[in-house]
Parts: sequence; structure tokens; C-alpha cells
Amino acid sequence: MEAQSTVANTVRSLDEGDITTAVGEEGVGLVEFYTEWCGSCTQMEPVLEDLAQETDATVVTVDIETNLETAIEFGAQSTPTFVLFVSGSPVKRLRGSQSKESLKDLIEQYTA
Repeated sequence: MEAQSTVANTVRSLDEGDITTAVGEEGVGLVEFYTEWCGSCTQMEPVLEDLAQETDATVVTVDIETNLETAIEFGAQSTPTFVLFVSGSPVKRLRGSQSKESLKDLIEQYTA
């Protein structure tokens, strides 16, 4: 009897490097631009963990204070800002806290 893989997707943090590489050139990726001191961002952490486990999307967080050029490039002027990537290209931007359901619905629109 073969052992089944139980590796669940987790939220990855972009420390440095190309965001397209982090989200992948295929499939759907959700990126949250955040700051450490943002209360709304802290509240989003369990939501993002759930989304990473419950969807096929790659979920990545980017600290705008250490990745300012990347944040500017993708229009993250406030935190949290979410950018949805499809096949490595940004297709949707949302500002402010979001419900798990709205983010899940958004991801499913592009993975169906």
C-alpha cells in the first residue's frame, strides 16, 4: 500500500526576487501586499492560510516595506492590497480587508 502525500499548500512570503516566479507562470496566484503593523493584514493571515489549503491558487505575501519597488509596480498604495495573477499576469486588484468567501469566489472564477 502506497503512502499518500498529505503536503498542504501554505502561504509563501516573497523575501526578494521576481513576483512572477513566486506566483508561477501557469495557474492562479493571489498576492497580498501588507505591512507588519497593519491590523487588517494580521486579521487576514488565517484567511490566507485557509485559501492556500482549500484552493489550487498559489498564495504569496509581500511586505511592502522591504519590497517597495514591487509594491509600486503592482499599485499597492495601501495595505492590505490583493493582486490576483493568472498565468503570471495581474488581472484583478482589491484594496482593504476581504472576506474569505469573496477571495475564494474570485480565485474560482479563474480556476474553473
